[in-house]
Amino acid sequence: KVMARALKIAEMQLSNLRLENKVQAQQIQELTPKASYYDKVLQCKEVVSISVIAKDYGMSAKKLNSLLHNRGVQYKQGHIWLLYQKYANKGYTKTKTYTSTTTEGDVYAVVHTYWTQKGRLFIYDLLKQENIYPTMER
Repeated sequence: KVMARALKIAEMQLSNLRLENKVQAQQIQELTPKASYYDKVLQCKEVVSISVIAKDYGMSAKKLNSLLHNRGVQYKQGHIWLLYQKYANKGYTKTKTYTSTTTEGDVYAVVHTYWTQKGRLFIYDLLKQENIYPTMER
């Protein structure tokens, strides 16, 4: 009787371990695309335009800018998107200034906002809270 009981306990433990193994295998399968996304993002040292980030999500830059604006991350001043003060000092964006020339020969400056990889991950985490994932994770 003792051996039979010990065998039952061992079978239950084995069954529990098998179930736990299946759950962990499923979690690994679910998390692998996310890990690969983070790896790809962190490997890139350059800043990227909002268009590049939007492309990851299968949307336009206009739509992503609007999403970020509606969530209180950024606002538009003139022709440039700027971060609200809450996010301004976190290193999420950088600006680059270019010069351009009019047909009359006048030179003027054009400023563009670019996102750092830290900012890109911020956007990822922000959108993830609303179940919006890059296309490679869907």
